[in-house]
Parts: sequence; structure tokens; C-alpha cells
Amino acid sequence: MIGSAGVLMFFIAISIHFSININISIAVFCIIIGAIASSRLHLKAHSNVELIIGFFVGLIPQIIMLNYWL
Repeated sequence: MIGSAGVLMFFIAISIHFSININISIAVFCIIIGAIASSRLHLKAHSNVELIIGFFVGLIPQIIMLNYWL
């Protein structure tokens, strides 16, 4: 979840920075993140809380980076 959330926020940042429309790619990646999370839950590898924390641990550094890049 950490890596996939980081890549998702990077796609969003690229879209904002270069003013390009990659909404379909972002939507597909959101579906992929959902599939990753549901498979981790199905395999009982992680709990809901662990997945949510992992998502935000990957997302927050990218958001902090936006302040310095954009």
C-alpha cells in the first residue's frame, strides 16, 4: 500500500504540474489499489487499520514533496 499510494500521488502531481489530463490512468490506478487492498485482506495478511496506515504513509511524503516541487 505504501508504494502504490506513493505512485498514485505522483501521477496526480504530474497531472497538476504539467497540466495534462491523465484522469483515466489515475482512475485505473485507484482500481488497482483497491484490488491490492482487497487481496491483502482476503489473504489475511493485514488488517484494515494496517492497510489504511500504509496508504497514508505512502501518500503523506508525496504531499509534503508537492510543497517543494510545485
